[in-house]
Amino acid sequence: MILRRHIISTLAMALFFAGMPSLAGQSQEKHRVRLKADYIKQMDARSYLDIKASARINKQTVAISGVELLVINEIDGEEIELGKLTTDQKGEGVFALDLNALKADSLHTYSLGVSFMGTDSLRRASRTVQFKDAALKAYLITRDSVYYIEAVLKDAVTDSLISEQNVKVQVQRLFAPLVLSDEINLTDDTGTILVAIPEGIPGVDSRLTIETVLEDSDDYGTLKATLDAPIGVPIIDESTYDERTLWGPRGKTPIFILLFTGLLVVGTWGTILYLIRILFKIAKH
Repeated sequence: MILRRHIISTLAMALFFAGMPSLAGQSQEKHRVRLKADYIKQMDARSYLDIKASARINKQTVAISGVELLVINEIDGEEIELGKLTTDQKGEGVFALDLNALKADSLHTYSLGVSFMGTDSLRRASRTVQFKDAALKAYLITRDSVYYIEAVLKDAVTDSLISEQNVKVQVQRLFAPLVLSDEINLTDDTGTILVAIPEGIPGVDSRLTIETVLEDSDDYGTLKATLDAPIGVPIIDESTYDERTLWGPRGKTPIFILLFTGLLVVGTWGTILYLIRILFKIAKH
């Protein structure tokens, strides 16, 4: 009887410890996901949400790639599904918007939601983006032989001018834009800023691509307007790739090197042939 009880207790303990890993797995804490969504409008081009997903794992911020996100239009308690996107390897995604297909509230404010439904190791997450539709236009003007960029900011719905907004002016470059003014350029009562363009900025074919940016506004998101200005200093091509230089390609070897090498080869073989001829005469006699 005692032996039987001992066997039963031993089996019970074995079953208990065998179930410990599954219990630990069930109680494993899920990682919190952070969603970041920014509204960006490129004038005369497109509007979109720039979305990023990340999580804090092992005390490091890690991009969450390959997850599906749902984008909805929230209006008066109603949720209208706009579509889905999947994040790339950097945990980023771009969702194109058609403002004509979106619904705004009575204050002309759009409200968009981005949702992640979660996985076995990641928690559910959501993010709401609110913005109003605005229009940013840029013009190139001249005053006293000095070129200026004039930018005008308006509400696209009410057509009212927007003041007290910081608009940045910069020249597009390959790696990073060249900001033309370090000062804060707030729009005045007419929704306008005026920024002088310094002389001597180089541009391909004398053209500069100038960009005016309302960046991360609480009410209007990010707006960008660009224009091409033929006011740059022409870039002089100083490349010697097509010239005959020592560092050029094989087909552009300098002429003097070709001549010297040819003479050296002819002279060497001429000497060898001459010596062979002398040896032949000696052997003959």
